[in-house]
Amino acid sequence: MEDFIILNLGYARTRHRWQGSDISSPFLRFFCVQSGRAVLHLRKGDVEVLPGRLYLIPAYEPHSYDCEAGFAFYYLFAFLLPKGQTSIFDHYELPLEVNANHAAQLLFENYCTLYPRLNLPSRSAEAFLNHQSYRDYAQAFTALPYYERMQLRGLVEIILSYFVKHGREREQLRDTRIAPILDFIQSHLHEPISVERLADRACLTKSYFIRRFRQVVGITPVQYVLTRKVQHAQKLLLESEKSVGEIASEVGFSDTAYFIRLFKSHIGYTPQEYRVRLIG
Repeated sequence: MEDFIILNLGYARTRHRWQGSDISSPFLRFFCVQSGRAVLHLRKGDVEVLPGRLYLIPAYEPHSYDCEAGFAFYYLFAFLLPKGQTSIFDHYELPLEVNANHAAQLLFENYCTLYPRLNLPSRSAEAFLNHQSYRDYAQAFTALPYYERMQLRGLVEIILSYFVKHGREREQLRDTRIAPILDFIQSHLHEPISVERLADRACLTKSYFIRRFRQVVGITPVQYVLTRKVQHAQKLLLESEKSVGEIASEVGFSDTAYFIRLFKSHIGYTPQEYRVRLIG
């Protein structure tokens, strides 16, 4: 089972046209759309957001959006706690949208009634642009009674199950040579990780390992390792007040300047700019 921190849960309706751009965060974002029209801008193209549908934007997925006035939706933002191993998002390729049946809509409605304090400061979607920091929401969640945290995690599991039902198991988890390597990478992000080291653990030659890894995962081992290190750095920038240099060291880089260039090439912002954008 996955472990989540629930950051926000609520209902919003736009009063006028509302846009957001260059978003990339470690949060899962679920939306249950009630009325109106919006467009999501993703790397794979634009997606029209329609009433009666559930939407999932995975953590770290770069996106922008454009909502018309009167766009109404329930939202659920959650943070997947790292466990030093691969997550359900590594195991399954999940759809972006699925039908929101009556039960799913009732779940959102009932949980919003039960937990009004998790709503963003205003019922207006514009409040998304001026809200407390991630740490404030995380602290508020951890201060809840244990049974309430169980209920809220259960909500995430149920909503996520709608997407898993229509998902597809990734090939990388069926390859007994590659799957353990992914867990190894995830649990050693604090260290330098060479391709030679990974190939040795997989008991494969370096050239064959690189070729097979790319066939199964879709990118090279080096690209995969660097992407995971940047993602881990995104979490650390939110979770702690450590300096950029300290975070660079925690994701296995002795050269802070190189880490900053790498981070900006992946995210579009320097680590400090990224921290300011999400925390303020």
